[in-house]
Amino acid sequence: MSSAKSEWKKTWQDALSARSWQKFELESQNFLLKTHVDHREGYEFLLTDLTCMWHEKMDLDEVKKRCKTLNPRFEAPLPTILRLLQDNTETKKDSTDYTIQHVGEGLVLVLETKVGGIRFTWEFHCQQAQKEMLRDQLLEPLMTMVGELSRRERRLGQLLKAKDREIEDYKMGGATVSRKNLLTEPFDPTSFHKEQLISTEFDEQVGQGWQEAFTRETQDLYKEVMLTQAWINREEDDEGSDDDTSLLDGGTTHHAPGATKGSPSRFEQRSPHVSPRKRPAGSPLKGEGAVSTPEKSQKDIELMRREALQKRLQEEAQRKQAKKKKKGALF
Repeated sequence: MSSAKSEWKKTWQDALSARSWQKFELESQNFLLKTHVDHREGYEFLLTDLTCMWHEKMDLDEVKKRCKTLNPRFEAPLPTILRLLQDNTETKKDSTDYTIQHVGEGLVLVLETKVGGIRFTWEFHCQQAQKEMLRDQLLEPLMTMVGELSRRERRLGQLLKAKDREIEDYKMGGATVSRKNLLTEPFDPTSFHKEQLISTEFDEQVGQGWQEAFTRETQDLYKEVMLTQAWINREEDDEGSDDDTSLLDGGTTHHAPGATKGSPSRFEQRSPHVSPRKRPAGSPLKGEGAVSTPEKSQKDIELMRREALQKRLQEEAQRKQAKKKKKGALF
């Protein structure tokens, strides 16, 4: 990990995307859910059965109002309420009753538990999430995780072959194994994959389906994937921000290919409105009796810069839109 990424990671504000999915069995049906709690803003909640995804986001005032409505006898500061919600959604508690209610396309998850002998009830009123959220929060990260686990498998195969060469070197030097049960065959990735496909463990894993997808290890991997994606997106945003800032400052850092300092920028070269090289300062303008002045020339340059910036922002928006459509086409 680069030093810049390490420093950024220390100051990065955690978000819903970096929260790991938790497996919940609710009324004999399997769900995945995740909750992000921010004591300054409120909470955000996601729930999916892999067919649909439901979402709710509430600020502090809304949390306080709902708590008062559902629990008129329950008095506690907001951080305590938020922590209670987080604890009961990060892990399924035996002492808590969970109930699912379908309301049209929406869904209500009801929690009922006791705090200090007082009954506490909470309702997550979720609306069906946009399809982009299912892609960004679940499908795309899972595909990225598959790719990363495949890369790690290849790397492990390389290390095993290196170990086999090391053992072979020891044997050629006269070394022997003290116990026969420690003897191993050289690693062959093709044979290994064939053996796994016909193993009973493979059948058992497939039979479990996605229920074991988010183990402790894969939850950590999911978080690292989402964090790294946020870092990559941050770099892209910073580059775009730097480009826009330089344009506003006059475009002095963005010259046309091969241009030198002092030569017209690429925006001045493209401008259909002004051609400084064809109209020397002080020469008459066509159709006008006025002459070009330094003040007017400066205004022309400023106009060109603003038009160039507007065009650049439009092109950037079109590229982002095309990228979103390309991602959406995969699903």
